[in-house]
Amino acid sequence: MADLDFMERVTALYLWKAEQCHRCRRLWVHQSLQRRNQFGEYNHLLQEQRLDDGRFQLYFCLSRTQFEDLLFCVGGRISLRDTNYRHCIPTAECLSICLR
Repeated sequence: MADLDFMERVTALYLWKAEQCHRCRRLWVHQSLQRRNQFGEYNHLLQEQRLDDGRFQLYFCLSRTQFEDLLFCVGGRISLRDTNYRHCIPTAECLSICLR
């Protein structure tokens, strides 16, 4: 009888651990990062600053035309490819992160 009680406890513990591990691995990308395209700094703040040359130059120490020229020069070297698992960071966003 004691063996059966012990086995029930071990089985319950095993099932509980398996459920906990399954919960941990469910999310590939956190929900806050999934909304990055809507509310992220690049897509929200910098797109507004592109409309105003003065604010853009204060933020990057470059004018918009200089930024576009630099993006054209280094864009091929810093561009990445999308995979089946995730989308890559756009080239302009990579350059803005580097400059900031």
